[in-house]
Amino acid sequence: MKKSRFELSYLEMVRRSFYVFLRDELERRLKIITFEKPYRLCKEGCIPYPYVDPSDMRPKKREFSKESPVARPYIIIFCEESIEPSHQKFIRFSDDNRIRKDTLALIPNVRLNKPFYSGIKFFERNTFFDLLEELLDVDYALLIQRDDRYKKHNRYALTHFHVKIDWPIAEAAESLAKELRFISKSLYERGERYADTLQEKLFEHYGWHHQAIGGRRTAGLIAAQYLKQIMGLSTVYVSSAETRTLTRYSEKGVARYAVIQLDKEYAQQVIELNKVGVEAFRQGYVLGESDNFYDVIMFVTYKHTEWGLPPADGKLRMIRPDYSWLVVDKEMILPLSSALNAHPLPLKWIYRS
Repeated sequence: MKKSRFELSYLEMVRRSFYVFLRDELERRLKIITFEKPYRLCKEGCIPYPYVDPSDMRPKKREFSKESPVARPYIIIFCEESIEPSHQKFIRFSDDNRIRKDTLALIPNVRLNKPFYSGIKFFERNTFFDLLEELLDVDYALLIQRDDRYKKHNRYALTHFHVKIDWPIAEAAESLAKELRFISKSLYERGERYADTLQEKLFEHYGWHHQAIGGRRTAGLIAAQYLKQIMGLSTVYVSSAETRTLTRYSEKGVARYAVIQLDKEYAQQVIELNKVGVEAFRQGYVLGESDNFYDVIMFVTYKHTEWGLPPADGKLRMIRPDYSWLVVDKEMILPLSSALNAHPLPLKWIYRS
């Protein structure tokens, strides 16, 4: 289990606060990169934007979709501590894919706005997000972690690119099943059919159906499960061109972002309930609008049921495949990145239709 803030030393609490602050800023910028910029480009180019439907945000949806040509798929891993070299067998990072001038030179079409220098990768530099956005299109994951060489300064950096997640699905399912007390020793201790069910439930635990999930989303949830083994907090972001969503895995659980079309009749109810005002809503929350809809960014958090959590008594139990492990918790309309004083607005949208 990860240590809570109240179990940390004072210096560790400072580092935790710093990490959470940086993660909030990273998330704000990812919303711009993943949703606001592509949306503006679609409108300027008169290209239909690929909105997400209510059913797409339900847990364990079983349906294949075409990849969106305007989405930016990526995986980002952000760790509070440095990942020890002992984990390189399953999280593939080394000097060969470290952020350096000579390794970046091997990537075609990478164009940095400024000449490369050693400090460009540090979170506190203005160049950090330029570098991050430039490398998002490189396959596999980007790794942000605390730089070991600056332990006293709590400096975080984009240290590696092209990071492969190489942990087998069966081992990830075994790890989760032990955590939730459905097995005690090995994945196959209760037979092959039971093991298959546990592997299917691994995907449900992280918000997907095992038959309708792509490689990038699979790698993201496998990384989230593996990173439970390391010290400190870890957060995994997975942007999918197929689902047109951005999913976050963290100590808070599963959460998802998407651009939706909110019908104006229901939006008026949300506006009145939250006492915002129509014009303030347009300026602070609306990407664009049509005759019948507002285009907004939605944020959904999910929570695990008792079957997706360790049992209170710690005893072994049998799995029940028909019982859901993940359900919708909170739904919110998020303010635009420029509306710094605006609050998220709660709503009920996913199961309205």
